[in-house]
Amino acid sequence: MGESEKEFTEQNLFNIKKLFYDKLAMNEPPTIRRSDSSLYPPVLYPSTQTKKSVNKKRRYRKAIYIPVTAALSLCLVTGAAASVGIIDLSTVLHFIGADRIGILQPVHQVSEDQGIRMEVIGAVRDGDTTEIYVSLSDLTGHRIDDTLDVYDYRVTGGNANNAQIIHYDDANKTAIVRFLIQGKVSKNRITVQINTLMSGTSRQDGYNVQVDWEQLLQEKKFSSYDILDQDRISGLGGKTDIQMETDPIPVLHQDVTNIPVEGIDWMHISNMGFVDGKLHIQINPDNEIGEYNHGYFYFTDEQGQKLDIPEYSISYGHYMKGQVRFGGDYVEYVYDLSTVDQLDKLRLQGSFTSISEVVQGNWKTTFNLSQNTLSKTGNIQLDANGGLQANVTLSSVGVTLTGEALSKIQVEDLSIEVHLKDGTKLSGASGFLQLDQDLIKWISPTTIPVNDVSSLLINGEKVNLQDR
Repeated sequence: MGESEKEFTEQNLFNIKKLFYDKLAMNEPPTIRRSDSSLYPPVLYPSTQTKKSVNKKRRYRKAIYIPVTAALSLCLVTGAAASVGIIDLSTVLHFIGADRIGILQPVHQVSEDQGIRMEVIGAVRDGDTTEIYVSLSDLTGHRIDDTLDVYDYRVTGGNANNAQIIHYDDANKTAIVRFLIQGKVSKNRITVQINTLMSGTSRQDGYNVQVDWEQLLQEKKFSSYDILDQDRISGLGGKTDIQMETDPIPVLHQDVTNIPVEGIDWMHISNMGFVDGKLHIQINPDNEIGEYNHGYFYFTDEQGQKLDIPEYSISYGHYMKGQVRFGGDYVEYVYDLSTVDQLDKLRLQGSFTSISEVVQGNWKTTFNLSQNTLSKTGNIQLDANGGLQANVTLSSVGVTLTGEALSKIQVEDLSIEVHLKDGTKLSGASGFLQLDQDLIKWISPTTIPVNDVSSLLINGEKVNLQDR
């Protein structure tokens, strides 16, 4: 691109500021243009299940860019407005305390695609934690609601990501999503990119699945089965002693039956039988909406009480969409039940989550975010025998626990107290997030004045803190 022959003068900046103030008065959003399609790489997420990486997020999507001249004006306006206090985060984040807003840096960068507007409102980088607040508004319909799930996204600069809706404005059909990113950021440039949004979520729990066990299983005391190759497994969940790398994993032959689950149109039971003294129930999700919907089966007694029958599940197989391969073509649920007689007085029920709206696009923006490095560190022993050691980092956003054995900790069993020098106590038995197997984060409901902290207690044990 050649250089402009015109010199950028103070009068130009004055004109830009005037346009910005006029836009504020009229509440006009910046103009965004669409451009051609482009390809974006897959995004992998931490999960409570043990998962093997499967390339299932690569799709063609429309990309949206702000023209260079508009981007220059936007950057100049944003910087000028922030410096004189024009941008007031309290007006758009009124549900957040003033102390939290006080540490956020205004961003106000916008991306629009598929009739949905994404705006990065403000953010803070504190130690190894980055907190970003994003608004999502539907400009053409009602695809944004209080069940919004940011399904496929990427935020640069961290290994553990979490996206959670924290506020919904029904009048304006706008959701506020908080992105929490944990990890050291090597640069001050942060990119937020969203590729898939889901909404219209409904959950059906206690759903009765009508199954004639005698008819289906009386001749299946021992069913024929396959042993899965490792590269066919995309997920393993529940309680099992199976070692994916070494143990053979048996599954039923695919698509032997076609048993519909009444009222659930995105999957069917494709086989069931006994393998090695365990009951297997295999489902085949629909390749379109079944990719996003999910659920599981469980057993109750005749009075409807849920039974604690040991079980696990295996996701396996692949299917193609165009020239892209996706994992999880089948899900097989395995229960510690070995005979038809055991099923006589049991009822099969299900808990299913269905999605009505899936919107794919490309919402992407990049902005500068400087770091607030004020923090204190320490360590703590979380069990009596010393096997659960954790490193602790206290920042104005909250408290971070890191350690190899943290996957054994249930976040609901954790409690925290932050004592300040003036006698104030911040406490919480909630707000903990298991971001990774070796990473737990507690988000404080109010901003922590790090220099005014006199003591920190986790599960009643004092953490000896030192300046970082």
